[in-house]
Amino acid sequence: MTRCLRGRSAMMAALLLAVAGGCSYNFNFVYKPPAPVAGVRKLPVKVAVLPFKDGTEDFTRRGSVLNGGYFNLAKSGYSGMIEALPPPVWAKFFADDLAASGNFRSARFVSDVSEAADDEVIVEGTVTKAYFAIHRTDPSRFAVALNARVGGQGKPFWEKPVSREMALGKKYGAGCGLSVQCSLDLVHGHHNRMMQELFAEARAGLVEKLASLSGSLPGDVVPPSAIAPVQPQSHESVDGEIDRILKGN
Repeated sequence: MTRCLRGRSAMMAALLLAVAGGCSYNFNFVYKPPAPVAGVRKLPVKVAVLPFKDGTEDFTRRGSVLNGGYFNLAKSGYSGMIEALPPPVWAKFFADDLAASGNFRSARFVSDVSEAADDEVIVEGTVTKAYFAIHRTDPSRFAVALNARVGGQGKPFWEKPVSREMALGKKYGAGCGLSVQCSLDLVHGHHNRMMQELFAEARAGLVEKLASLSGSLPGDVVPPSAIAPVQPQSHESVDGEIDRILKGN
């Protein structure tokens, strides 16, 4: 046991010992979206997010505490640190992020496309990396590939892969002393920041794409005869045009 803990901080040692001893702590991760920015532009669009798919590698744990490695959070939690985060949970978190941003008329998670009859834009995604680093100096790796389409049938008019790599760092646990829950909260906060950055990049891309649709969408979504050249317009006229297109008028 001494060799396993060699080189680890006193805080990490206390965490592992406490978990081994059967102590009870809150390992449940709940995503916390950032606060909306004042004066954010709101598009006249209702968005539904479908459950994401699992595109991660086929492993639950790779490596060891001694040699380093990763836990695949899409398939398994890290005992004593964080519970599993399967792809549908990532989709729920992204929907919460879109709703909290204030960029859309509404945004919500739906379990099936049949529940999204009143939503103009459907978002799907695949979690390709959900890897939690065992060693604090190794980077955790998160990645999601996203796409959006109009209604339940059309092909995607927007596609975007996003990824982040970030290590807890050597100063992980500074200020926690031997508080196990404090160290857990730092791990969860670290992953929350990674997700916030992932989702912010994806959200910005979706907003930019929707805002650019001043009279056109891909031909497989709208008949070619309905596609008009893109002309510079004010924010107000662009928003009105998006609303018109998505409503099929």
